[in-house]
Amino acid sequence: MVVHGKKNKENRGWVNRVSIKKPPFTLSQIKQDILPHCCILTGVWVIAHECGHHAFSDYQWVDNTVGLILHSTLLVPYFSWKISHRRYHSNTGSMEHDKVFVPKPKSKLSCFAKYLNNPPGRVLSLVVTLTLGWPMYLAFNVSGRYYDQLASHYNGPIFSDCERLQVYISDASIFTVIYVLYKITATKGLAWLLCTYGVPLLIVHAFLVLLTLLRVKTQRCFFRYNREYDSLSSVVRTSNLADRHGPGVSFPFDRTLIYKAMWRKAKECLYVEPDVGGGGSKCVFWYRNKF
Repeated sequence: MVVHGKKNKENRGWVNRVSIKKPPFTLSQIKQDILPHCCILTGVWVIAHECGHHAFSDYQWVDNTVGLILHSTLLVPYFSWKISHRRYHSNTGSMEHDKVFVPKPKSKLSCFAKYLNNPPGRVLSLVVTLTLGWPMYLAFNVSGRYYDQLASHYNGPIFSDCERLQVYISDASIFTVIYVLYKITATKGLAWLLCTYGVPLLIVHAFLVLLTLLRVKTQRCFFRYNREYDSLSSVVRTSNLADRHGPGVSFPFDRTLIYKAMWRKAKECLYVEPDVGGGGSKCVFWYRNKF
């Protein structure tokens, strides 16, 4: 038993040093392995995301400058999304103040929800979510928290009065990029723009929605109303921002393949209900799928 314990200790990652040998490949070989049709724009989006978290540099002005340029290039209102994303992290798991993929009780589902609860309906729902979900969320707050008026990342009740200037700067940057895209279209043609910019941007949107969908929409995670909400427990079970922006330290590891996980969520996570059986709290909600 002692020998086994020593062996385990020697094999721990924090004991073994990082290799000082040169990698068995070159940078040019890495570039050759990236196919010409591959999309790397999601990496650009993530850099801008890190700028929004002040994790790109030691200087806030550098983060904001780089983030504004990169996100605007991808038609994301940098400051607007930075503000709402910060609140998203502080309200994850709240039925009232979570920012994206906010679940609905069964009584508030749309009238056609049950008609989509079949394989063709799930495929349609996933396709629409992955392709249109991100721009619809930015423009109309689709899947976001409820407001008593039209909410948008370009203006609206999401932001306070002291944040309006940042929102307007973000909007102006988006309009500037749209104008540049218009001039490029006039020179190169619409087909060229769609192939070079439109399709890669659509792939970025799909990746963003997929990452968020797999992270927050699961039967293993619960939601609470504010009187029962505990931000610390929500953060540690869903956020590991420093390395992979995924499930946190108290979330059980899931080895399910991505496409299977997508299908499982489309099938099982339709609405939420309180878990009142077995001593459960009426203010704690879990995903259900039975109509």
